[in-house]
Amino acid sequence: MSATATDADAPVLRRRFVVSDGRLVHFWTGGTGPAILLMHGSPGNAWLVKPLAERLARSYSVYAVDTPGFGASEPLPGDTLTVAHLADAYCGILDGLGLARISVYGTHSGAAIGLELARRHPGRVCSFVLEGVPAFTPAEQEPLLAPEYMLQFEPDVLGGHYARAWTRFHDQFLWFPWYQRMPAQLNEADAGSAAEIHLWVEMYFQAIRHEYRPAYRAVIGYGAAALAAAAEVSAPGVYLAERSDMLFPHLDRLPALHPGQRIERVDGTEGLPTLIESAFQSQPTPQPHPHPQPLPAAGMTPDAASAGSPLSFFDLPRGQILIRNAGAATLRPWLLLHDAPGSGRQLQPLYRALALHGQVMLPDLPGCGESDPLDASAPDLRAYADALAQLLNARVQHPVDIYAVGHGAALALELNARHPALVRSLLLTGLLRCAPSQRRTMISRLAPPINLADDGSHWYRTWLMLRDSLVRWPWYARERAALRRQQLAFDAGQLHEWTCDVMRQWHSYHHLIDAVLAWHPDDALAAARGKLTIVIDPLHALHASDAEWAAAGGVDAVTLPPHAADQAALLADARERQHKP
Repeated sequence: MSATATDADAPVLRRRFVVSDGRLVHFWTGGTGPAILLMHGSPGNAWLVKPLAERLARSYSVYAVDTPGFGASEPLPGDTLTVAHLADAYCGILDGLGLARISVYGTHSGAAIGLELARRHPGRVCSFVLEGVPAFTPAEQEPLLAPEYMLQFEPDVLGGHYARAWTRFHDQFLWFPWYQRMPAQLNEADAGSAAEIHLWVEMYFQAIRHEYRPAYRAVIGYGAAALAAAAEVSAPGVYLAERSDMLFPHLDRLPALHPGQRIERVDGTEGLPTLIESAFQSQPTPQPHPHPQPLPAAGMTPDAASAGSPLSFFDLPRGQILIRNAGAATLRPWLLLHDAPGSGRQLQPLYRALALHGQVMLPDLPGCGESDPLDASAPDLRAYADALAQLLNARVQHPVDIYAVGHGAALALELNARHPALVRSLLLTGLLRCAPSQRRTMISRLAPPINLADDGSHWYRTWLMLRDSLVRWPWYARERAALRRQQLAFDAGQLHEWTCDVMRQWHSYHHLIDAVLAWHPDDALAAARGKLTIVIDPLHALHASDAEWAAAGGVDAVTLPPHAADQAALLADARERQHKP
């Protein structure tokens, strides 16, 4: 996801995973002091409350959680959920985090869940600030529970779902419900900016991957139960809403308040963060609690949605790298490096197949997928190699065997050149072979910067660029000679996930590609002698270049079969041959 602007003195938040009831839950954490749990609205995720979490982290230990079924958190089972189910799930998350008592901030759906958490588990909630508690009447619930409100946008083979999704969230800023385009339903709020709508579209595409609707329907149907919960909850707290919020009138529906509780009606969004911070400062808070440390590299609990695929984040001095780590620790771990643009998702079938035989690590490379960009406006390939070296020094005890594709293959060569003791062997496919002048002409063309457009057209343009890359090399060439004559899959779902991986880091996805294009491979190739095997993938755009590399350098070459299990067997065999005396 794109970066969020923060105050210069705000503590850095780190992303973590915790396992609760066998499901993986993603959250942001940072700061020190009493613990505050932040809960977002629907169909968003913790990115919505991250700016507030950064502000509160100056004085508190904060936990901004993706509600199960949203963001990177796995969903609760079942097609019919209640707010009580969600509140109990959060209680389990608190157990996983080792938090006995917390203060709660929730907005919209998060406010409903926070209220129910305080009702069902009063010993866990010390105080609360709830923004826009939804207490819809049956008549108000009806249009929100209608199929039109929660349209499910399936990926379109022609890319049309991007325009539909953009218009849906564009209209969310205009009307409530968004599909009732009448003067009486107008939102008295500013129109959304391109960045705001982009974030909502991105969060929505994450939510539909999990099927978010049961949880969202539960919150909409909370209604009278919300008012009953408010009558029961006696913890000190603040109910608030801003006047342009469609839930502002719901403040007047609240029952008589308990001692230590109050209602705040806010006249403008500018002062809202200050008011929320002041509200917590005026309330009792739990004892300070340290935020969790990074999960260990080995023995992590697997992602329940894809067995054997544990996830964690490796912390760089600035930013983090997402890592998939599967298989039992061995003396000969694998490191897989994906091509760009994209993410480690592209290599997951091979990753799972190799994990049957031992330890495999598959990161999203910096500035790709879920990994943050490196701390430079235009990092060179040395910086990427050094970041991977930090990861390997922290996570593995032995040199790694690397299988890498495309731009990841160039990075693998540079990693070996700069840190040879970390690399046992290199099995590479998709290495670009052309003159330095040709490389330079590709910079900013092969991966042009993405600029957010008010009409959302950047989504379609990015999708079309990726799709065209399956037809031509390079994708922007129009000459007949650029055509790729390979039978490739144009699966709408896979193209959509690929587009989402790029859009997750729209501002930095091109950095690695430009760094590879500005790099000269000769010295790194020389340093790889005795470690290098060229893997020719007939479906890769640069398979002919791979054959030329092998012939020119007198390097062993193998041809990659189409199925992941066969690929894993071939790579394991090639690795063995590489190390025979």
